[in-house]
Amino acid sequence: MECPNCGKEYVDNGQIICEYCGNELLSSQRNTQITVKTKLEQFIEDSGIKEAYKKMKESLRKLKK
Repeated sequence: MECPNCGKEYVDNGQIICEYCGNELLSSQRNTQITVKTKLEQFIEDSGIKEAYKKMKESLRKLKK
């Protein structure tokens, strides 16, 4: 993880205060959201067809209207 104040890396995710600058890390950790990708989303990213997939999705949405 990275301190939002000084940018230094820290290893312990449970760390409350940055050991370098003394910034409180707990408040910044509350604001972070973990996004979980579906297997399909992960496959699309890994295979490199993300842009083509987005274009197809947009085209299909336009057809429905």
